[in-house]
Amino acid sequence: MNNKEILMVVDVVSNEKEIEKEIIFEAIEAALSSATR
Repeated sequence: MNNKEILMVVDVVSNEKEIEKEIIFEAIEAALSSATR
């Protein structure tokens, strides 16, 4: 998955679920951090 696809998914989820993009990015960041431990 490339950067554009990630941004597109964040946009779609944000719009469909009415969640702020910042919250989604924080969740992605936490997941990546956890996965690299």
